Amino acid sequence: MNTDHIVQNAKTQRIECKHCGWTQAVKMPVPINDILAQFDAFTKAHEGCKRPQSEAVMSEYIQGFDAGYGLALDEIEKYIKRHDYEPRITGPLLSLLAHLKMEGKPQ
Repeated sequence: MNTDHIVQNAKTQRIECKHCGWTQAVKMPVPINDILAQFDAFTKAHEGCKRPQSEAVMSEYIQGFDAGYGLALDEIEKYIKRHDYEPRITGPLLSLLAHLKMEGKPQ
């Protein structure tokens, strides 16, 4: 199971779960085995924590950025179709649209 969301904050000297927000002070000074036991116990308790829904939605949006990019292109095309051709406004939009559609393709 992925436990990347469980971190040690050196500034606050606390173990943190980035998903649920819970923190725990690291009791010091103690032998290294006791520190490791504290980390292990905290990790076991928080390994199943889920990200809050708002963050999960944002991550899904970032992963699906191509869908947002396509939406922007569609909106530019709709704007051009709804308005009369005005060279100072529509001309640059047509150039931008052509450029964006060619991005990443060999020219």
